[in-house]
Amino acid sequence: MRRSAILVALLVFLGAAPLQAQTKKIPVAYSAISATQTGFYLTKEMGIFEKNGLAVDPIYVAGGTRIAQALIAGEFPVALAGGAIVNANLAGGDLAFVGGVVNVPSFYVYVHPSIKKPEDLKGKALGITTYGSSTDFTLRYLVRKWGLEPDRDVKIIQAGGQPEILAGMQAGALQGGNLSSPGDFKARKLGFVLLADFKNVGLDYPTVSLVSTRSYLKKDPATVKQFIIAYSEGVHRLFTDKELGIKIIAKYTRTQDREVLESSYAYATNFVEKTPRLPVKGIETILEQLAATNPKAKQHKADDFVDASFYNELEKSGFFKNLWR
Repeated sequence: MRRSAILVALLVFLGAAPLQAQTKKIPVAYSAISATQTGFYLTKEMGIFEKNGLAVDPIYVAGGTRIAQALIAGEFPVALAGGAIVNANLAGGDLAFVGGVVNVPSFYVYVHPSIKKPEDLKGKALGITTYGSSTDFTLRYLVRKWGLEPDRDVKIIQAGGQPEILAGMQAGALQGGNLSSPGDFKARKLGFVLLADFKNVGLDYPTVSLVSTRSYLKKDPATVKQFIIAYSEGVHRLFTDKELGIKIIAKYTRTQDREVLESSYAYATNFVEKTPRLPVKGIETILEQLAATNPKAKQHKADDFVDASFYNELEKSGFFKNLWR
C-alpha cells in the first residue's frame, strides 16, 4: 500500500513539473566573413539563439549561388545570402526572402586624391572584384548615374578580390575601386579619398538577406520566426553595445588592430538594417537588371520572391517598436 502511494505521488509530481523547452538544432549558412554579418555572429556568440529555442550551427559557404543550391537541396533551413537568390528562383528554385540584413550595396568608392569629382574619372580605371559580381553591377550603375559610360568613359577592371583592388590602386594601375571593410580603412591609410558611399547613392540592392525555402516555411514556420526574432535581438545588441560588437568582429575577422576594428564597426552600423526590413526594392533592381538578358525576369514582381508574413506579424505585434524603445 505504501509503495502504491509513493508511486502515485511521484506521478503527480512529474505531471505537475513543467516540460523542458526543447532546443532545435539547425545549420545556417552565411556567405562572407564580413562586418555586415556581425549581427548574426553576435546572436550566436551571446546565446541569443539558444534563448529563443534554437541551437544554430553557423557554416561558411562561399558564394551566393552555392548557398542557393544548398538551400534548394535541403542542406540548410535558413541562410544569409544575397541577390543570387533571385537568379536561382528564375531557374526554378522555391526560395524566399524572409528578412533583410543589408538592403543597399555595402561599398565605398575610394579614388586617388587627384580625383575631386565624378567628372574627373573620365579616362581613368576603377577596380571591382569580378565581372558580374555586386561590386561590378553597383559600380556600373553609379558611373552611369554620374553621366559617364562604363568601359568607354571609365574602365571597369576585374581585379579578383579586395586585396587585389588595393594592390592595383597602390601600383597606379587603378585610380580607384569599389571597396568594403576593411579595404576602405586600408585605402584611407594609403591616402586615397572617399568619392561615394553607397548608403547615400539611392540604389537598393539585397546585398545580404535572410532566406529560406517555401517548402521549409510551410513545414516549420515556427523555427524561421524564432530565428528572425533572435537575429533581431542580436542586431539591437550590436547597435547598443559597441564594445561587444568590436569584440565579435575581432573574433570572426581575426583582427586585433583597434583602428581597423573601429572602422569595421562603423561600416557595420552604417549598412546593417536595424530591423530585418524586406529588400523589396532591391529585388526590383535585380529584376530590372536581369530583364535585359532573361525574359523570365519580366514576368515576375519582387513580391513573388518574398514571404513577408513573419516581418509583418512582428511589426504589427509591436515587437520591433518595443525592442528599440
